[in-house]
Amino acid sequence: MATGGGIINFTGVENILPILIADAPEALIELCGVSLLERLLRILQRLGFRRAIIFSSTPEIVGAELEKRSWAREELAIQLVSSAMKPLTAQLLLEQTAAERFLIVPANVYCDARLLAALCARDSSVALVDSNPPEFAGSVIRNPCGPASITRDFLFALSPTAPFFNELTKKIDHAKIDIVDAAKEDDYIVSMRRHVRSLCFPVPLEQDRRLAERVILDSAQKGTLDLPAYFHAPIETGIISLLCKTRITPNQITSAGFVVGCGATAAFAVGRVGLGILAALAFGIVDGLDGKLSRVKIETTEHGEWEHRLDYLIENSWWAAIAFYLWRSGQFSNAFYFFALLIGSHVLEKFAKRRAQTATGRLLDDVSPFDRAFRLIAARRNVYVWVLAFGFLLGVFPQSYACICGWAAVSAAVHLMRSIWICNARGRQVIDSQA
Repeated sequence: MATGGGIINFTGVENILPILIADAPEALIELCGVSLLERLLRILQRLGFRRAIIFSSTPEIVGAELEKRSWAREELAIQLVSSAMKPLTAQLLLEQTAAERFLIVPANVYCDARLLAALCARDSSVALVDSNPPEFAGSVIRNPCGPASITRDFLFALSPTAPFFNELTKKIDHAKIDIVDAAKEDDYIVSMRRHVRSLCFPVPLEQDRRLAERVILDSAQKGTLDLPAYFHAPIETGIISLLCKTRITPNQITSAGFVVGCGATAAFAVGRVGLGILAALAFGIVDGLDGKLSRVKIETTEHGEWEHRLDYLIENSWWAAIAFYLWRSGQFSNAFYFFALLIGSHVLEKFAKRRAQTATGRLLDDVSPFDRAFRLIAARRNVYVWVLAFGFLLGVFPQSYACICGWAAVSAAVHLMRSIWICNARGRQVIDSQA
């Protein structure tokens, strides 16, 4: 699962049973509009789980929360077990199911999905710790962090009556169980084009809630931005911090963006250039909201790629509409030749980027400091719109259109040369390693 980016591609959960310990009010604390318990359940579904057991000392309150409809976890069958009269013990866990492995998670924690995936990926019993918490979160990190992946044999070796987490802590202290160290997990996310430190910490206090929300909002921001997007990002984050606490959905934002984008196309086609540019600028912000909101609220789906294709179609409709307007009005008789140059450059650039990603496992925009710097000004929708806006304000709109088409060709050439260089360098490394 690309956290932050979408669905985690993770297999091997068929023989693992998630066990959540959810007591009100801690498990029902909301972060960015989603309770801790609901957030964990949504993550479990995206990890591939289809069943979970919840132990709760407040089953009526938690049960009422679970009865609320939530499409983001509707594929997950949930069994609620009352533990009001007894603590969670190894005996109690063994009585519930014949499963061979358990993913045990306190529901009063914020936990990155990658850490839960790392626990599930181990064959042995393993607990989560954080040996080197980042400075901004050092005051809230607790060791052990809480989540653990436990085998049935491990449970048989524990005291049947002692509280499970007390027994787990003893095993960790005496190095009798393997660990997953959050500080040592790979924190680079390819789809996000950036490093995002994975964290797990309890969230019982007001100040911790504010910290957790900052962590969530920051982790939803993609990296290696173009220059206009650096201005968009704080605006988007501010809007999302408000939208996430409403009932507005990512799909509704996508629909609104489609309307705005089509409005820009219509305005360009009939020569209302100023209105079209304003709509395109607005689209640049709205387009970043749906994906960011879905990552913040764990409402990602496997259909996100179609939204990107729709965006690409809308963008190209702008360039076609502008070419039509400039040709029809007689301001730029060669507009369609330049439009063909722009589209051809985009195709060449996609080919170059795909080759580089195959060779490196990273997007070309984030392979090296040069690539990250070039991304700031490389030919992209936001850069095009800014150039067109300045051209319109300066009274040289046709020339600005020619400029973006030419810059598309230059950018494609740079990316093609970088792709060839990277692939050749990788090839030489492979040959050297085999020599």
